[in-house]
Amino acid sequence: MKISWFHYLITLCLVQLSFISSHGKKKPNFIVIVSESHPVSAFGVYKGYLSKVDPTPNLDHLALKSFVFTNAYCTNATSGPSSSVLLSGMHWHVNSFSPNGDNFKDEHDSLPKSLQEIGYETILLGRWNFSPRPKYFDHWNILTDPTEKFNPEFRSLDNQKRIEGYSTDIITDLAIQWLMDRKLDKPFFLLIQYNATTKPWLPAIRHLSLYDDLLLPEPINLDDKHISKASPSRYQSMDIMNDLNFSDDLFFQPEQIDANKSNKDLFTDSQKNLELMTAEQLSAWTLSWRPKNEAFLRETQSEDNISQWKFQRYVKNYLRCVRGIDDNIKRIENTLSETNSSDAFLVYTSNHGRMLGEHGWYGSRWMYEESMQTPLILSKDLSKNSGKMVSALVQNLDLAPTILDYAESANFKNMQGHSLRSLMENLDSNSTWRNSVYYHYNEFPGDQMVAKHYGVRTKDFKLIHFYEFDEWEFYNLSKDPFEMENLYSDDDFKDQIRILKDLLLENRNKYLDKTDTSIMPEEWRKIYRGPEARKE
Repeated sequence: MKISWFHYLITLCLVQLSFISSHGKKKPNFIVIVSESHPVSAFGVYKGYLSKVDPTPNLDHLALKSFVFTNAYCTNATSGPSSSVLLSGMHWHVNSFSPNGDNFKDEHDSLPKSLQEIGYETILLGRWNFSPRPKYFDHWNILTDPTEKFNPEFRSLDNQKRIEGYSTDIITDLAIQWLMDRKLDKPFFLLIQYNATTKPWLPAIRHLSLYDDLLLPEPINLDDKHISKASPSRYQSMDIMNDLNFSDDLFFQPEQIDANKSNKDLFTDSQKNLELMTAEQLSAWTLSWRPKNEAFLRETQSEDNISQWKFQRYVKNYLRCVRGIDDNIKRIENTLSETNSSDAFLVYTSNHGRMLGEHGWYGSRWMYEESMQTPLILSKDLSKNSGKMVSALVQNLDLAPTILDYAESANFKNMQGHSLRSLMENLDSNSTWRNSVYYHYNEFPGDQMVAKHYGVRTKDFKLIHFYEFDEWEFYNLSKDPFEMENLYSDDDFKDQIRILKDLLLENRNKYLDKTDTSIMPEEWRKIYRGPEARKE
């Protein structure tokens, strides 16, 4: 059936009107950039212990034009659950996330789904934590394997192909290409997810020598003995000295360690990346690492020297990966300027934090600050220098409601998170904002052997319950920000602990957390607390 020109024009006008807000303004565009595990310690504007080495010059410049949330936290410091929270505005135990990382059900009003319903074009590029394929994205191009950093394979709705280059640069290339070619008749939501800070921490070739001439500062709690903490801190598997692998994590070649072991024994994800490299990439990689490794092996090393050396090698590589992301933030900002899109909302955040030597560790999972806290910067208009620091307690739970609020979708009211709009438009509302944040980690045993735990954090205090072992920790954050002294048994804090226990129960009820938190039988606990427990 033929459509008359009159009907065509009416339809076109209706489509155009759908992109105008109820206030007569054009609906905003959104670009959300998410790193896997970027802690505030490796972010200059947050004044962490590594800020003096200037790990994020471009992100710091972006922060000058952004709202910087100085007390932003995740609800679960693991990749899959945290990603599901960001997309749904709901805690992972409510959004039906599958603990084994398969997917989360889309029966709720997820961020991309809700934006599509009001006329947004939705795009996903880079890392994807779920399977088999993204839903509610009009265009997507995702990494087949997020551990691939060099010449990785990408898949889209139409094809699957390997692209030469470094993953962070390629993801940015895809984003820039889409921004340059996009249609101008629809508002858009662009989600960019980098994989650079996931293990293995392989930097771009151009950054292999970055920080070689520096001795990085050490965190104040690098040598934490975990004396007053509950037992989980002593039975984890993320200790820099004992658990960082020379080959897979620190990039020694097999013949430099033990010629009697095969590549299969010594290499996993790192070896895969080496095999994916071009001859030119591999040559540059080998030429950079071999002399550094040989210099270390020539010297007789004490245990303390090895521990310090491992810390320096690990954190320098991690910061090199962060610098790769930071380089590409500048590229994205420049593209927005070139395409007259500087008025887009630009968000940078991370799924969760990471230990960069704090407590002697390199992993995440914990409710401790370094793992739980995340960077969160949000710019409403890059053409204006309107940076502000916001100290209210916020969570990744709040990002989806914020975007939907500004996009004028009523669905944000059905989410557990709160729109940050009131904080951004009226900073005096800090006093009426939430007084605590709730956290729940629920995977044990696992690769880092962190016990299941939930807890509550207020401005000054933190209470953690490792419920399967029925062990508690309580910290006075105002006097002990590095969480070195567990005060749960201190009589001086009995009343405060009781208040936090009530608050913890209140949060569990508020957020509908009905997961099983039973204390496990004594025989079960002995299995994971005996002499061989760390080897499980």
